[in-house]
Amino acid sequence: MDKLFEYSVNDWKQIKADIDKLLQELKSAVQYNAELSIISNAQFLDIFKISERTSQRWREQNIVGFSKIGGNIYYSMQDIINLYHEHYVEPRRKINRLINNKKEK
Repeated sequence: MDKLFEYSVNDWKQIKADIDKLLQELKSAVQYNAELSIISNAQFLDIFKISERTSQRWREQNIVGFSKIGGNIYYSMQDIINLYHEHYVEPRRKINRLINNKKEK
């Protein structure tokens, strides 16, 4: 315990500032790297506004990747982004604009 008292208040403030900075850097890294971001099944249900049975069906049909740890289901944000992009439908106005541009040429 004596060693704890060897640090001044300013030393402790600096240590706290360093830890806070590291935590912020870690949070930023996770935000910009979808593979590092993980959400629970409850969050997944909320994002897609689906039932637990639908999420189970999607997992069984390999529509979305997941991990099961101790009875809990988790998804990476990258898997969710991939699911979204695989089912994305372009707006008709863009297709109509392309058709009209071809007609004009």
